[in-house]
Amino acid sequence: MRFRYGMYLNPQDNDPTLDDQVEAENRARELSIVNKGAPVAVWDANDRTLKLFAGYEEFVPDR
Repeated sequence: MRFRYGMYLNPQDNDPTLDDQVEAENRARELSIVNKGAPVAVWDANDRTLKLFAGYEEFVPDR
């Protein structure tokens, strides 16, 4: 399965994708921190939000 990460609420077709969810989450966390806490999401292949990072905070949506 592929996992995409990028700026939350502004997904782009060219957002980076990875095969490993943990690696996608790590990169999303780093991207949020570098962007002063801007929200960064990790999406699955169906564009469902799996996790959201805002600085050092981590959120998992309710299902």
